Amino acid sequence: MPERHTNKVIRHITVALDCSPHSIASLRAAAELARRMHADLTGIFVEDLNLLRMAELPFSREIRVYTQEPEKIETLQLERSLKMQARAAEEALQRIAGEFMVEYTFRVSRGMVPAEVIAAALEADLLVLGRSGRSPTCRKGLGSTARKAMAEGKKPLLLMRPGFSAKDGTVLVLYDGSEGSQQALNSALALLQPGIPLSVLILGQTPEKAEEMQRELMATTAIPATDIEYHHLPLKEGKTLARYIRMADSGLLVLSDRMNIPKESVHELVNSIDYPVLLV
Repeated sequence: MPERHTNKVIRHITVALDCSPHSIASLRAAAELARRMHADLTGIFVEDLNLLRMAELPFSREIRVYTQEPEKIETLQLERSLKMQARAAEEALQRIAGEFMVEYTFRVSRGMVPAEVIAAALEADLLVLGRSGRSPTCRKGLGSTARKAMAEGKKPLLLMRPGFSAKDGTVLVLYDGSEGSQQALNSALALLQPGIPLSVLILGQTPEKAEEMQRELMATTAIPATDIEYHHLPLKEGKTLARYIRMADSGLLVLSDRMNIPKESVHELVNSIDYPVLLV
């Protein structure tokens, strides 16, 4: 079994900003982790090229809550709006980074939002996103940027939502003995602060196999001042896991999409629950 110290050190964290409540929750979590891990913090705001292209279409219209008739989308007005949003994002980054006393940089790019965010994350050790963004179409499940980052990204991904912080509640790790689940456990141990309880959900093909994995973990993961609880669940599909996670009501779920569970099932699980998730 790999040793815990083989976990990759996080030295650079990138967080995507759009000033939505999910984005602000992500920024706060990213700044908290940057302080705890002595990491650099980069905030990125993407000017959505799709919106700008839409504004150029002669038939495009905007419906506002305070007007009765649809209005023509003006390109210059949209440009000004994007600049104002970028400025608000930078001010939020400055305020929260200052609160946690971490160094930060801020970048603005223009393009397709998911692609630009994933490209920016290539320079980082961890990408932090909101589970959803501004669009009302993604109130349930993951937003388009989060889904693309989960499917195509090559970096550890932390998905946050309002109402949680990086230090809230129990940390729950899914473990099935695979290399991916060992890395998930390593990452959870690296993020833990003293006094934060850790629950390890062991997914075994048989009760005997689960017991064997627990004995191995108990011999290698004891940490002073940390409560570790072990639970067993038969290795099944994502829906069974989702029901258990909702019952456990954890603060942060840590897992890998390189476990013995199909990758598609892992992604379905992440999309179906409404908790912060660290995917490694």
